[in-house]
Amino acid sequence: MKITDIRFITLLSILVSIWAYVFSDALLSMEGIWRRSDTFAHGYFIFPISVWLVWRGRQTLIANSTSFSWLALLSLSGALAVWLFSYAADINILGQLSAVVALISLLWLMIGNRLAWHYKFQLVFLLFAVPMGENLIPWLQDVTAWFTVTFLKLHGIPVFRDGLYIQVPSGMFEVAVACSGIRYLIASLAVGTLYAYLTYQKGYKQIAFIIFAGIIPILANGIRAYLIVIIAHYSDMEYATGADHLIYGWVFFGLVIMFMFWIGGKFADPEPEMDKAVIYPQPASINSIRYLLVLIPFFIVVLLSRSIPVIEPPSSVQTALKGQEVSHSDWGISFSDSLNQSHILSEEGLEIYKAVYANKQSKGELISSINYLHEHEKWTVINQETFEFNKGSVSMIQMRNIVGKTRSYIYQYRAGSYRSSSKNIIKLVQAWNSLSRQSDYSEIVAISIENNDSFEVSKRILKQALLTMNKIEQ
Repeated sequence: MKITDIRFITLLSILVSIWAYVFSDALLSMEGIWRRSDTFAHGYFIFPISVWLVWRGRQTLIANSTSFSWLALLSLSGALAVWLFSYAADINILGQLSAVVALISLLWLMIGNRLAWHYKFQLVFLLFAVPMGENLIPWLQDVTAWFTVTFLKLHGIPVFRDGLYIQVPSGMFEVAVACSGIRYLIASLAVGTLYAYLTYQKGYKQIAFIIFAGIIPILANGIRAYLIVIIAHYSDMEYATGADHLIYGWVFFGLVIMFMFWIGGKFADPEPEMDKAVIYPQPASINSIRYLLVLIPFFIVVLLSRSIPVIEPPSSVQTALKGQEVSHSDWGISFSDSLNQSHILSEEGLEIYKAVYANKQSKGELISSINYLHEHEKWTVINQETFEFNKGSVSMIQMRNIVGKTRSYIYQYRAGSYRSSSKNIIKLVQAWNSLSRQSDYSEIVAISIENNDSFEVSKRILKQALLTMNKIEQ
């Protein structure tokens, strides 16, 4: 079939409509992130750019006949299986990635292996629509802090670093999430990848420029942070200390992108002729009924997903533990939209926190980016350890705030009867429990103490408190 045939257009429209229906939640959540986050606002442009790139080289697509791809059907089935897992475990990013991979696989299936390979960049470029990469933020914060301290030392300014806090004689600075450079890195990779495709014909040049586009914003963000500290230091903290340092950052990043393109343009290849079509051998005639095989994996995952109960959170949060409720705490632990939760103070002065969730809720989830175990803007982690205890792994964190106060806490997630401090493992267990109908509920238990004792002393106190709590619950 030709892509201009009415049969092909009808089949493609039906299958894309089914794809949009199955992945509607993932697509809506992805658009919501584009709308709310400056980091991923470029997602609005990815699909139009891919369509434009196909239109730009449409001669090959029009001149050749489409074919069915069994390999693409396997890829589509895999994407649907991953989506089912992400739906059961409420992993939005994995569901969004599955949605885009499923679309790529569906288009690949419809046009065949040869044409899909010819338009491989246009298809793979769609992955930039997925709002992923925020897991790099802690690493980028550390790298930015390292660059800043290194440049300040080379400059000759006395500097002391405590985690993400940087102390100079004129004041203290924190490498916050907004200073990590994640926005610059993701935007640079998306723009740099497109620039590499349009500017170079040789694969090694394209790969080299994409790597260059990934390294430059990391280095540039380190220089930007250093310059902000320098400006604030020499202006007695009058400039570059508020929101204006973000404005300086975007102006600086714009100059960096221009420099990156200027360097890349020095090695540009001649543009290919876009009006010449590549003709592939004519594929064998295919019965259109074969394309309906695509409906089978769609039907299976929809049927299985409907078997997982979605629980509505209560209008008012119930109490999970009995005891004196904590009226004020600088700990900062926060878990939103739980079925029930408590934050109580024990007779020994320990703060005990517990929140219970369903594995699948209409709103809220146990493992979520909006849930956090301590307030990261107030505390710097100075020590941490994960060990086996209480029928599973637990983790302990010791942290210090800007005034030198020390607080420690121990925590553990529980999915059904399984216990672990690993978010990834708990997500896997949650999905398995939902799909196998073993358990529909999970929880977080955390105990904190404010003291200036050694890590081992705090660890012994918190371990005993967790063990005592477990015995009481039994």
